[in-house]
Amino acid sequence: MNTAFRTFALGVLLLVAATGGAWAHHFKGLPHYNYFENYPQVPEEEFLGEVADYEISLVVYDFQGIDRKNVEDPDNVRLFVMIFNLLDNRVYGGKLTLEILDRGEVVETEVLESSELENLYAMYRPLPNTGKYALRLTLHDEDGLQTTIPFRLSSQKVHWGPWVAGALVLLLAVAAVGARKARVKQDRIEARKRKGS
Repeated sequence: MNTAFRTFALGVLLLVAATGGAWAHHFKGLPHYNYFENYPQVPEEEFLGEVADYEISLVVYDFQGIDRKNVEDPDNVRLFVMIFNLLDNRVYGGKLTLEILDRGEVVETEVLESSELENLYAMYRPLPNTGKYALRLTLHDEDGLQTTIPFRLSSQKVHWGPWVAGALVLLLAVAAVGARKARVKQDRIEARKRKGS
């Protein structure tokens, strides 16, 4: 009985491990395409928005994690948007206007008649990493319903790992110096006591 349970558990574990890669190749359960051979398949960050009954998911791919020298258009940023109606439990597929804003000013606009790529809207544009970006969406089939989702590029993120590691090293160094000074002081006090006795 115990051997049968172990065999079953091992089989389930292997099945889950084998399908893990397949799960990573989908965006919210919807397949997406245009992979690069050395490109991360799982979105690094998702930006969410909400308007009326809709939840909007924006994923930004800006070639994080790969060598830009090997990319045809290294400055192109890919924006993928999925719009889901929470009440009707359906994906919006109608006419949509996407506007990229930099500090509130429109820098790029694209009007899409319908969704593409399995209910996703896509926009490819070169964006420098100096902007303060947001994406304004206009859902034309919903009486011009609008919302704005702020986003940032991966190159604009502050990578806290080195800062935290540096602070910890500094803290340990200060603690070590303080402990050494305290030990030297204690040794001197004990030496004086021995001389006095």
